[in-house]
Amino acid sequence: MFSSGKKSTKIIRIIIDILNVILGVAAIVMAVITFINATANSWMFPLIFLMGALMNLLTGIKHIMCERKAQGIVLLVAAVVLFALTYASYVAVGGL
Repeated sequence: MFSSGKKSTKIIRIIIDILNVILGVAAIVMAVITFINATANSWMFPLIFLMGALMNLLTGIKHIMCERKAQGIVLLVAAVVLFALTYASYVAVGGL
């Protein structure tokens, strides 16, 4: 039998996987829509980068929970870079 700690960790990992699938599908759909008409839909670029950053953040947390700390740290650094890219693309699109 699983202890309550192991069971809750497994549930959290499953929730993170489901969120990653939802974010991944949404990012792909938004990227296709954006590249069909990049001029009119350029406002979607920051959202696409934000979804990528969130996916890396969630996956990094999951890896750290699963005792793969080195991979988790690399993913967290990638998430920070994508958050910075999200802000830069928001400014470039004319957000500020």
